[in-house]
Amino acid sequence: MIPNELRISKMISAEKRTFRTKAETKKKSAHEKMQQGDLKGAKQDLRDARQLIQDALRNVRKLGERGSSERTIQDDIEALWRRITTEENSSV
Repeated sequence: MIPNELRISKMISAEKRTFRTKAETKKKSAHEKMQQGDLKGAKQDLRDARQLIQDALRNVRKLGERGSSERTIQDDIEALWRRITTEENSSV
């Protein structure tokens, strides 16, 4: 690779890891809030996590990678979203 391309690739990869880490943190926060009964707060954290993981997946595509760990996190976010929605509907 040309040094400039290598530098850009490393920068995108680092940004991808940052987005993924922040998304995981938001997902954990949403799970804790859900357990405490703060469903609105949990949904907001999941919205933030969704955006972060989408940004990470955008970088995965730029790098030409598969992004299996990002997709796993995305699946976890969606599963937690469904649990919260179900819990909201059952409490109404």
